[in-house]
Amino acid sequence: MTEILSGHWRRMAAIGMASAALLAGCGSSNDDDASPPPPIATPAPAPAPVPASSNLKAAADVGPPLSSVDLDAVVSATTAAGFAGAARCDVQMVDVTYTTRAPDGVTPVDASGVVMLPIGAACPGPFPLVAYSRGTDLDKARTLAEPGDEEAQLVAAMVAAQGFVVAATDYLGYGRSTWPEHPYLHADSQASANVDAMRAARALAAQRGIVLDGKVFVTGYSQGGHASMATQKAIETSLAGEFALAGAAHMSGPYDLVGTVRDALAKLPVGDLGSTYYLPFAVTSLQKVYKDLYTTPGQFFKSPYDAAIEKLFPGPSDVSLQDLIVQDKMPLLLSSLVTADFIKAAIDPASALYRALSSNSPTGFAPKAKTLLCGGSRDPVVTFSNAEQAAAAFQGAGSAAVSLYDVEDEPAYAPLLRDDLVPVDIHAGYHASQVPPLCLLQVRNLFLTL
Repeated sequence: MTEILSGHWRRMAAIGMASAALLAGCGSSNDDDASPPPPIATPAPAPAPVPASSNLKAAADVGPPLSSVDLDAVVSATTAAGFAGAARCDVQMVDVTYTTRAPDGVTPVDASGVVMLPIGAACPGPFPLVAYSRGTDLDKARTLAEPGDEEAQLVAAMVAAQGFVVAATDYLGYGRSTWPEHPYLHADSQASANVDAMRAARALAAQRGIVLDGKVFVTGYSQGGHASMATQKAIETSLAGEFALAGAAHMSGPYDLVGTVRDALAKLPVGDLGSTYYLPFAVTSLQKVYKDLYTTPGQFFKSPYDAAIEKLFPGPSDVSLQDLIVQDKMPLLLSSLVTADFIKAAIDPASALYRALSSNSPTGFAPKAKTLLCGGSRDPVVTFSNAEQAAAAFQGAGSAAVSLYDVEDEPAYAPLLRDDLVPVDIHAGYHASQVPPLCLLQVRNLFLTL
């Protein structure tokens, strides 16, 4: 079984496995399996000058271009090996800093990210532009512009190498962002970070003489699926005059936040795999935005965890979820974390918590552009019911542009999605490393047809 389990994908798997291993008494898988080779790191050139009118503040190449051979090697180390075909283009990764807005929608702040530029004789352009949103990460310093970042390399190999310029934000609160906190699953600020990343990518393309064809696509995985859906909603309801959205594809995202929390609580005492970190991460983040979800952390979170919980996520790169559990800053069981007041508020439509979760579930529109919802129906981290309910909501709103894809429905994928040594309900690698390449393949194929 081939998996990406290094860099970001390894951290995603480790988040779930730290709890799963302790709960089930099983060890984690070998983290050294089939890691794609990192590119050769070279000193970055000085930031290029940018026009005063642009929101692009700085741009510098991340090492030399990734060759099509390098990118094929990345794909060959994933579940998409043998299905994706060969890369057409080399890809130059560009580290960018750009201006966006704080969660209040007004205050200007800096964010960082990466722009992926297809290059080479086989790829003369003009190119469509894709906004990619990454998955959850607990490492505050992480940037997709880091040499060797596996998620960035996979997107470069699967999307940019087929002739798409890709703009991928690090979000507020990560990388070089000047905003001190990450508003996790806050739909509006995730959308504005993406929209402004696309504006920065357009400025970078103009600066380098790269021609864009005007078509725009949005996609993302896990948290990024939630962010990309929020971005599609923002474009189609407010920014259609600026961006010609040709297609959207959202992968394994928690689109229904009310339902996601409710489902985790239905599985007490354990909760969903990973819910002891993503649930407090979301709730404390939304509290910092709205300031009225609870009066003190102790109202929603049990002692001793309430004392530090607002400062845990995201955190230093050298502090893992397992470290937090050992230090008794996080529990193994969700029932050891949440209070009766939290459970009551999560299911009460009149509560501020319920309203915050509902208002940040970005399903309240009827997609116009062709839209794909991809995931795996055995996912123990983000349940596939999120995609099913989003599709039903869109169709109920009158949209005929939405399709649903379950990787479990493809017989050829079956051997890639099983691990006989790990029960599926604690198999973190399913969400973290096995499904992403297979869904990204469906996304790439849809975008190519459009």
